[in-house]
Amino acid sequence: MVKVLAIVGSPRRENTYRLIETVMGTINRGRKDVTAELIRLSDLKINHCNGCEDYCEKTGECKIQDDMQKLYPKLRETDVLIIGTPTYFWNVSGLIKDFIDRSLPLYYTKALKDKLGASVSVAGADGHNQALAGVSSFLQLQGMKEAGSVAVVRGEEPVGKAELKMAKVLGDRIVSQLS
Repeated sequence: MVKVLAIVGSPRRENTYRLIETVMGTINRGRKDVTAELIRLSDLKINHCNGCEDYCEKTGECKIQDDMQKLYPKLRETDVLIIGTPTYFWNVSGLIKDFIDRSLPLYYTKALKDKLGASVSVAGADGHNQALAGVSSFLQLQGMKEAGSVAVVRGEEPVGKAELKMAKVLGDRIVSQLS
């Protein structure tokens, strides 16, 4: 069974969420041996990394007891990790930044190494979008294989057919790399 985990770093169920849902739906239709889970970080309580003198480097665990503890086993077990973020101040959302920072134990234990990763980012009308680069850097640092990405510029308009088609293409690309 192939495990796919999608992390959504938007506090809303709009553009980023809809794109991730489309990617996940495409993967589910493309493979019958998939278990897929979508997690909205806004539903969880994840604290900031507090730089606690490298506890995670020494132990491979994080000593902060919050909802990130629920995510660590899921992240270790997943075969595919998809991260979706809106673009805030040209970068990832604060929810995603906290998630990335708190993934440090996974880095030290190489828990995500060689797994498949993908990213989805939605930018405002100005089109500046460094968020995709931020997620890509995370995937590379973790030693993951990048399956692809979708970057969308929307402004005030909701995602439409063209953007949802891009998400379907990413889902198909992930499925092809699982074969």
